[in-house]
Order: sequence, then C-alpha cells, then structure tokens
Amino acid sequence: MWRYVRIWFLNLRASIKKSNTYKGEIFVRFFRTFFILGIQVLLLTLVFGNSEVYVGWTKAETYLVMGIWNLLNYFGWAFFGINLERLESRVLSGEFDFTLLKPLSSAWFSSFYDFSVYSVISSLSGFVLVGYYFFITWGTLSLTNVLLGVAGIIVGLLFWYAFYLLLSSFTLANPRNGFLALVKEILGLAKYPVNIYSSSIQMVFFTILPIAFVTTVPASLIIGRMGYAFLIIGTGLAILFVRLSYWVWKQNVKKYVSAGG
Repeated sequence: MWRYVRIWFLNLRASIKKSNTYKGEIFVRFFRTFFILGIQVLLLTLVFGNSEVYVGWTKAETYLVMGIWNLLNYFGWAFFGINLERLESRVLSGEFDFTLLKPLSSAWFSSFYDFSVYSVISSLSGFVLVGYYFFITWGTLSLTNVLLGVAGIIVGLLFWYAFYLLLSSFTLANPRNGFLALVKEILGLAKYPVNIYSSSIQMVFFTILPIAFVTTVPASLIIGRMGYAFLIIGTGLAILFVRLSYWVWKQNVKKYVSAGG
C-alpha cells in the first residue's frame, strides 16, 4: 500500500511542476469558478423565489448540498476524473498496453496517474457555499454533526469514484460507448436534495443507485437530521461499490484487445 502512496505523491509532484508552466490558466480558473458559482446561486434563488423553504430544505441548507456537490465534483476530477476521462484515448492509441505491463493495479494506475491542480482551484466554489452555511448557522452547529458530515463527504467521494470507475471500465472492451457522459448525468442528479424527487425515486437513490449518499446524506449529517446509522450504511455500500467496480474492471481487462491487435 505504501508503494502506491509513494507513487501517487511522485505523480502529484510532477503534476504541480507541469501546472507551473501554465500559470495563466490559474487566473482563468478563478474567473470561471466564481462565474459558475454566480449562476448556481442565481438558479437556486429562482427556484426558491420568495419562499425560504423548498421540499423541507431551507435555502442555506440547499447551498450546503450544492457546495458538497461542487467539492466532490472538482476534487473527484482532480484525483481521478481527469484520468478516467482520458482512458478512451489511451485505449484507442494503444497506450493502455503499457499500463498492463506495470507491476501495479491497472485500475489504480489508470485512475490516479495524474492530478489536476486547476480543478482544486475550481473547488473553491464548494468551499464558499459550505462556508456560507456554516456562517449562517454558526450558533447552532454541532461539532459532532460536522465531523459526521466530513466523514460522510469522504464516503461520498468513494461513491463518486466507484461510479466513475464502474462505467469507465467498459471502455476497455468497448471504446466510444458514451458511458462517461452517462455517469456525469447520474452524478448530476445529486446536485440537489433527493427530496425533490418522488418517494419511489428516493428509495432507488438510497438503495440500487445510492447517489443520496453523495450529497444529501452528508448534508443531513451536518444539519443533524441523520445520525451514525446512515454513515455506517453509506460506508458499507461505498466499499461494496468500489469492490464491485474493481471486479467489473478486471472482467473488462480480460476482454481488452490491444490497438495493435
């Protein structure tokens, strides 16, 4: 395990050096981040209108959900999304052949060989929205709930990775399948509290397709609406989905055909 950690830090150092070559991109990212943040706030303002509560969530609580989504989206992209997005081109060009020759897990290396520094900058929008909720509710915040929420966010990132890896793995056997676009659409459903959907769909989002554990559950843990049980269940499901994703990856590696035949 420590070998993987050491390799990841070496990759991180290389990514940081590479990002220093394009310092102008940092300013572009800052502008883009706060521009998108403004649009998100505007959309939520239009949804709430003159009301302070929508489907049982206050405006500040909905900002919290969206902030967590932004954090997971951009950190997910920084750590593994950028790499799995490139998987199709690496398969088509034959570059993936070299990954299989490395004495490492091909799923792990394909997920974490590069790091997007610019996406970390974009995650500022998430910190702003979450910070706004903390500022508004500072007097009633519970340290225990906040710690549970942080643990819930980590679990949410595990789900995010599991969904990305699961659908990306099919690229090995069948490139150009459009599954990465599908996973983005699925995770996009978690940008708002799952309460906006019907009860039957909510049930699906807590079981078969557990995207409720991505944002709604972490936010509810911070707010104090949910307790340890949801965190424990979410952790178990996240580990299950990650293991399933690695298993599906291995099955697709067996079906992989080199670009050279």
